[in-house]
Amino acid sequence: EDGLYNAAVKHPVFWFNDGSIVLHVENQAFKVHRTLLSRHSRFFAETDPSANMNDRYDLSLDSYISVDQSRNVRARDVEVLLEHLYHDASLLSEDEIPRLAAALRVSSPKQLDFPSIHALTMKRLISVIPTKYSPGFLPDDPEEALELATEYELPLMRKALYYHFVTSPSSYFDAISYHTQSLGDSPPLSEADSDTVKHEAANQPRRPLSQTDAKLCAQLMERIIEHFTPVLFTPATTPHMACTNVFADTWMSLVIQPAIEDNGVYKPLETLERIKSIDWADAGLCAACVKEKNEEWTQEQQHIWNTMDTWLGLETGQMIPVSM
Repeated sequence: EDGLYNAAVKHPVFWFNDGSIVLHVENQAFKVHRTLLSRHSRFFAETDPSANMNDRYDLSLDSYISVDQSRNVRARDVEVLLEHLYHDASLLSEDEIPRLAAALRVSSPKQLDFPSIHALTMKRLISVIPTKYSPGFLPDDPEEALELATEYELPLMRKALYYHFVTSPSSYFDAISYHTQSLGDSPPLSEADSDTVKHEAANQPRRPLSQTDAKLCAQLMERIIEHFTPVLFTPATTPHMACTNVFADTWMSLVIQPAIEDNGVYKPLETLERIKSIDWADAGLCAACVKEKNEEWTQEQQHIWNTMDTWLGLETGQMIPVSM
């Protein structure tokens, strides 16, 4: 441990000359105020730091705590926690998922055990998770975010991430590999998606999902395709025969063909959004039918998003059974 500590680097911000304790995490050393930490953390209140160690470690210590590696504490997470404690960046207004995830991890009972900060972070994290599909919701490390959402029982985050894994070309092969081996043929990637996969695989390899999560993604894809295929391949109808004829004449070229080229059959929310963006008035629909169909397609998006709770077993807190 001597060599490990001697290799530690003083943190450039959280090294206070009047600090009363040095916290050693990974290769970082934080000199902070024990009274502040102990007031909020059961871990620091109950841990007896080693005293009078300055002769062994030339860092002018009053007391020293090296966090056991079994707690899996990360130096970057500690930095986020200290930024909140020292009012550099409050978690109350934090919107970035990675920072909230870091604070949630490090404040948990399994790590440094800050109960009030853990509860505050959980509340804030839940508030920034979209209640409906949001294509902009994507943490920097979705695989890690899924592990976090599973451990801390965040069903909305899990749903958003499972949908991402099913529809994102960058995660396609990792998430659906089990599907191709045991559940039959999966939809072929479009040329654009294939190029994206090859580029991202070469430049930023991703950690594979767990076997359970990969199976769940495969089954979610099956349920999406089963539900959305008839919606996609059946031309829309309206109360007006003339407008229904417009759909019959244009549905293949404006809807089906682009969806086939973009693998839209397993991207229902994006495909419906694209259908809504088509200039149907220019194609010949009356204003009333354009309004009615856009409302129906929006309702279908919400229906699919809500039904995913059932497909994934999130209504009861139990995931759907995994086929073996």
